[in-house]
Amino acid sequence: MSTELAVSAVTVALRNLMIAGVTLDDAAVPLGINQGLEYTTLPLHRVREKHATKNVLNVFLYRVDGSAAYRNQAFSGRTPLAINLEYLITAYGEHDREEVSHYLLGKAMRVLHDHPVIARARLKTALAAARVHEQLENIRITPQELSVDDLSKLWTSFQSQFRISASYLVTVLLIESRQTVKTALPVLNRGPGDEGWDAVAAASPDLESARAASGFNAVRLGEELELRGENLDVGGLKAIVRHPLLAAPETLDVIPVDAGKVKVALPATATPGASAKWVSGIYSIALQVARPAQPLWLTNDVPFALAPSITVLPKTHAGPNVLFDVTIEAKPQIRTSQPVLLLWGDQQIVIGPLPAPLGPDAPSIVKVKVKGPVDIYRVRLRVEGVDSIPIKRDGQTLKFDDDQSVEVKP
Repeated sequence: MSTELAVSAVTVALRNLMIAGVTLDDAAVPLGINQGLEYTTLPLHRVREKHATKNVLNVFLYRVDGSAAYRNQAFSGRTPLAINLEYLITAYGEHDREEVSHYLLGKAMRVLHDHPVIARARLKTALAAARVHEQLENIRITPQELSVDDLSKLWTSFQSQFRISASYLVTVLLIESRQTVKTALPVLNRGPGDEGWDAVAAASPDLESARAASGFNAVRLGEELELRGENLDVGGLKAIVRHPLLAAPETLDVIPVDAGKVKVALPATATPGASAKWVSGIYSIALQVARPAQPLWLTNDVPFALAPSITVLPKTHAGPNVLFDVTIEAKPQIRTSQPVLLLWGDQQIVIGPLPAPLGPDAPSIVKVKVKGPVDIYRVRLRVEGVDSIPIKRDGQTLKFDDDQSVEVKP
C-alpha cells in the first residue's frame, strides 16, 4: 500500500516519462529549434514567469478526486484512501512559436499513449519511499476529454493566457490508512458444546404498526392496543413496552387474533401502582418470541402514543370574561420532567411544575386560571406532545366528553 508520498511519486514519474520520451531529436530539425527543452511541474501561471522564452513541457496536477469505484468496497482491515489524479500536459515553444509547442505536445501525447500503465520499476525509481510500486493496483494513464469551456475556465482561474493542452486521468492510488483496527480473536467454539447457531425454519414475526383499538390517535390506560404485522400467529408471544421514563421495560400479555393482528391490553388506571409506573408520551413496543429450546428474541419496535385520561372541574362557571380556577385530574401521573400544556379554547397555557401526587394511585392535579366569553370549552391536556382525547363513543356515534368540558354561562 502506498504512503502519503504517492501523489508526489506519480507526478515525478510522469515528468520522468517526459524526460525520457520527449527529446529534441532529428525529427525536430525542420522546425529550426535553437534552444533546449525544460521539463516542469509548475502551476499554469508560473511557467512563463520562470521560463519566458524557452521550450517547456509542463506536467500540472490540477484536480484530485476520490475513487467512486473503491469508495463502497469492503476491505479486510483498514480501508485505504483511494484517489484519482487529473493532469494537464502543456507545451510551450521557444519565443512562443506555436509550431514548436504543437510538436512537443504531440510527442508527449504519443509517449503517454505508449505507456498506458506506469511501470512499477519507474514508480520505484521516481520515489521509492512512496511505495506506489508495491500497491495491488497498477497506475493507469487515460486520456480525458475537456471541453473548450472547461479549459477556458481552468486557464482563467490562473489568470494566465490560454495554451492548447491535453488532459489525462491517472488511476488509482491506494494510500494506506493509519486508523487503528481491532482484530477479532479466533473463535474457539460456536456456542455451548460447539453446536453452532440455532436455526428456525418458520417465518419470523414482524411488526408494521401499533394503534389504539378504539380508533383514536392514542391509547389510554385500560384500553387495548392493536398490533399489525406478519406471521403473528405463532405461540409464546409477549409484548415488551419501553419509554425513557419507565424504570424498566414492561412485559404485557398478547391476545392472539390472526396472522396479521394481535392485541395488547394496557393496565387500567385503577390497577394499584399503574398511575405511578406509567407516563403519558410516545412509547415503543416489540414482541418477544419464545420457542422451545430456543433463546428469547425480540421483533422490531414500533411506536405508539399513550394519552392522559383527565377529569375537569368545575363543569360550569357563571360569569363570562372573568378569571376562575379550573382543576384537572390526570392519570397516569405527570413527571416533573415532562412538558405540559393546557388547551383552553384557542389558547395554549404552559403549566409549570406540579405538586407531587398524594400517593401512588392518586392523580396529578393541574390548577390554572382561565376566562372566556359565554361558550362550551372542550379542555385538553397535552403531556409530552400527546393530547388527552376529548371525545367518546356513544354507540356508533362520537360526541364530546362532558367530563372534559367547561360551560361558561352568563
